[in-house]
Amino acid sequence: MKTNTKKHGHFCNPMLATLSLAICSLAVGNVSAQEAADEPVSRAELEQRISELESMLNERLGALADTMDESLAQESTKQVHLGGYGELHYNNLSTDDEDKRQIDLHRLVLFVGYDYSDSIRFVSEFEVEHTLVSGGSQYGAVEIEQAYIEMDVLNGAQFRTGVMLMPLGIVNETHEPPTFYGTERPIIETTVIPSTWYSAGISLSDTLDNGLSYDVLITEGFKTEDPTTNDAADPFDLKAGKQKSSYASVFDPAITARLRYRGITGLEVAGYTQYQPDLDQSAEESYADSALLLGGHVIYTLKDTTFTALYARWDLAGDAAEAAGKSEQYGGYVEVSQRLGEKWGVFARQSNWSQEEDDNAAQTDFGVNYYPHPDVVFKADVQMQNDDAESRGDINSGSGFNLGMGYQF
Repeated sequence: MKTNTKKHGHFCNPMLATLSLAICSLAVGNVSAQEAADEPVSRAELEQRISELESMLNERLGALADTMDESLAQESTKQVHLGGYGELHYNNLSTDDEDKRQIDLHRLVLFVGYDYSDSIRFVSEFEVEHTLVSGGSQYGAVEIEQAYIEMDVLNGAQFRTGVMLMPLGIVNETHEPPTFYGTERPIIETTVIPSTWYSAGISLSDTLDNGLSYDVLITEGFKTEDPTTNDAADPFDLKAGKQKSSYASVFDPAITARLRYRGITGLEVAGYTQYQPDLDQSAEESYADSALLLGGHVIYTLKDTTFTALYARWDLAGDAAEAAGKSEQYGGYVEVSQRLGEKWGVFARQSNWSQEEDDNAAQTDFGVNYYPHPDVVFKADVQMQNDDAESRGDINSGSGFNLGMGYQF
């Protein structure tokens, strides 16, 4: 406010001087007229009147300056958008080989947006995972999951360019903790899909009047591990092939499309696909061919009960994928959740998936969410995996229970 006060001071002083001169002129004119009418006004009375008028003008101009400051501040605030979310997890899980008792600040995320105009805007998402990325931490990461410019074009469509979340699955685009059940995200959407999945490129999106919307993207694709330079590499581990827009190879870009319908209250139906021409991004010695993702989901809410079902499937071309038993990778889940008033919700979910031949992984989850505030949630759930699921050996493999706390703002 100091800067604004100075500006208004420089602006107001000449104005006051001008107005004062005008007042003096009017006063002198009045004096001359009154003297001509034999009704003289003393100099002291004239100065008193001028002083009173100056005080009144100063008050009026001060009020006007304050109003201008508030208006400018509000206008500036409308242009900048801040938000974010975070979540803390406790996992108490066991497999045949080990017991896990771990607590983790899973992620802290900040959203920053800016409106250049009514039709051009900037969107970004900055994320820190597992609190640190140094000191030998195996899992810590700092990631920019979104950083794009969005422009309104073609009578309501949106064109984007930059780093964007892929419109695939349910939680990949919307994954703030209060928006889903369970401490951990649905396992099909972190293995088969695989979330969180973002890429750099361009997109065109639009929502039509009948509740139908579409998204079409051209982005970087996967570049899977190269077994010609690393004997331990898995060229068909798609999640490990995400390039995360960091010096990403784009000899063979990926093409993604989604069609979604929300024209009936409580219903969402979506289908999506992605085609990747070459998983090795045209390596000198080819070790992987193309990949095609087909998937879809249905969400239906009837009063306080929500039914959710999702299925996704990858088909990897080529003899090498067939020989490795990984030419078909697929999975799905069904979930039923029930809100119990404004503060409580319960759920049950069954997930089944396979990422290689003779792999039949399964996981059952059920638990409760408590919302002391719509943007704050506490979670408790039981997780049960079969042997194929536990044998994956990742950080969340095993059976037991999870506790979580999350928030968004």
